[in-house]
Amino acid sequence: MKADSRVQTFLRELRLPPEERKAARQERRAEDAMRSQRDNVTYSETAREAAVEAKRQREAAAGGSGMGPSG
Repeated sequence: MKADSRVQTFLRELRLPPEERKAARQERRAEDAMRSQRDNVTYSETAREAAVEAKRQREAAAGGSGMGPSG
């Protein structure tokens, strides 16, 4: 987020009543948290790789070769 937009947001919210300012801040924090989780590419790739590895290990433990249908 650019500094100018933060200043603009602050000034825009300063005109709101205290309750609405607090609600706007909370909403912005919640949106930032959701965006952070959604856009966390490193974790997403790691989680996908871990899921694939776990599936491979489960199949190998169940007697499969882990190499696919032709393996």
